[in-house]
Formats: sequence, C-alpha cells, structure tokens
Amino acid sequence: MQEIFHVQVKGKLYITRTWEQRRWIDTVDISTEMVDPTSGEYDDMPHIAPGNIEAFTGRILNNVKTVKEEQLISGKFRFRPGNVVYGKINPQLGKYFYATVDGLTSADAYVFNGKNGLRQKFLFSQLQTNDFFKYSVSVSKRSGMPKINRDELNAYTFFVPHKDEQDKIGDFLLGIDHLITLHQWKFYKFINISFQWRKLIV
Repeated sequence: MQEIFHVQVKGKLYITRTWEQRRWIDTVDISTEMVDPTSGEYDDMPHIAPGNIEAFTGRILNNVKTVKEEQLISGKFRFRPGNVVYGKINPQLGKYFYATVDGLTSADAYVFNGKNGLRQKFLFSQLQTNDFFKYSVSVSKRSGMPKINRDELNAYTFFVPHKDEQDKIGDFLLGIDHLITLHQWKFYKFINISFQWRKLIV
C-alpha cells in the first residue's frame, strides 16, 4: 500500500514519509464484548452479519433486519460507530465494514479497534489490501473450516504511516467507497424508473 500513496491524486493526496512496520497485536484490539440479544436492550438495533455485507466493498446489503425481527437467541458481538467489523469465517469472501451505527454482529465476526496510534479508517483500508487478503486466506486453510483466529491475526505485520497520513488515506478511500455507492444508487434508481415507465407504455 505504501507505494500506491507515494503519488499525487488530483492535488489532494501526497504521501512521502517513511512507513513503519507494526504488528497486529500491538495496534489492533479485538473486542470480546459479547451481549445477550434476548435482553430487550438491543431490540431496535440492526443485526449486521457477514451475510449482510457485499464482498470486498464494505457495503451493507438491503437485507438487514433488527435484532428483534431476527429473534436472535445466541450471543452476539456489539459494535459502535467507528468500529471495524470483519467476518472471520471464509476470509476469501472479503466480508468487512466500517460501522456508522450502533448494532450487533454475528459471533462469526470480529470487531476491531485501533490502538497505539492506529487510526480506524486506515485499519479498515488495511483489510482491503491484497497483502492482508493473501495472508488471511493462507492461514485459514489450516483448519477444516476456513477461518482466521485471533492468534493468526495477532501474528500479522503491516506497514503504517504517520497518523496524519493515515487519516488522509482512510478518508480518501472511504470517500471513494461512498462515491461508488452513491452512483450505484442513482444507477439502480434510474433503471427502476425506466422499468416502471416501460410497464406504463406497453
């Protein structure tokens, strides 16, 4: 990723400082906050599991239901705005998202928070790199069911720039994601309008 950002993009992003190699265990906290979805406290929150996430984009699908609607009974991980959620089963599917709301996720996912200077948005961008993808897939093949565990995550190393450059990169990439989502929404809206119009004139 370092080489990618050693260029100027329309005068808005220019990264030149040296990046430092860091260990996952030193920079990322993996949440252990599991809650009881039957308590009633979380009824109106969305339950966003790997099956509700578009592969490799971080976009949430339109099939999300509330905790109450799904009638969940087993323990779920709690996430908050700014948390990064990652599906640990079948990492080759690339299921992850940057949370903007409060909610619960499956026990088949991890909730990540950066520490010791690692920014959340940069952490999210790290999950989208080819290096992390290849690592997660390679270690997941060691068990019968493809899965990356905490020890395997903690052994991962990656390069990290200064905090202000992390912010630039994270904001830039999330901005691109949001722009793509916006244009997709406009495209599908246009297709729907076109379809409805054709029904009227046939």
